[in-house]
Amino acid sequence: MAKFTRRDFIKASSAAAIVAGAVAAPALVSPFRRSVVATGATSRPPLPGAISSLASTFDLNGTRHTVDHETRTTLWEVISERIGLTGTVRSCNRGTCGVCTVVIDGVPHYSCHMLAFEAAEKPILTVEGLGNPDGSLEPIQEIGIRNMAADCGYCTAGWLTVAKTFLQKNPNPTDQEIKDALAGHLCRCSAYAGIIKTVKDTASYMRGEATL
Repeated sequence: MAKFTRRDFIKASSAAAIVAGAVAAPALVSPFRRSVVATGATSRPPLPGAISSLASTFDLNGTRHTVDHETRTTLWEVISERIGLTGTVRSCNRGTCGVCTVVIDGVPHYSCHMLAFEAAEKPILTVEGLGNPDGSLEPIQEIGIRNMAADCGYCTAGWLTVAKTFLQKNPNPTDQEIKDALAGHLCRCSAYAGIIKTVKDTASYMRGEATL
């Protein structure tokens, strides 16, 4: 009797896989289009009711916007892509870097990992909500420029909104309290020293101990 080796088994298995592939090509799944496409077949639409839609009203920087969106839509998508406030940037899209942070009812949230409908009807502060009615910058923005608290500026919108809200609650913070408040904000340019100094100097200005 001929000996059947492991090499023979692998060869036979490979040949069977090739034949099976020639008979029926595997289906290709697109996570974005939510459809299944097989070679030589037409695209199948998603099952009825698989994705529901709704209309939500968002209070962005004191202005109300009503937006039609899917239940799976993130808050960042509504703010940036639907409403057009592009100052809030999405980076990691994993809720780890803090770049997309907005302040909702006084509490910071990663907008890339929050479903839009969860923030409906709540006051939301984005970087566009900073500044004065006459177009001039707020003290924390002016001081940030002076202290070189931004290099590429990618993370700036996130920590600025959080720092402004933090100082309204704590106008005389310690260095550690500032670090704790801004924990979770990653600066790819390592401008941390300038950011912390900006928050401290802004606090001093708010207390009337310094000028711009």
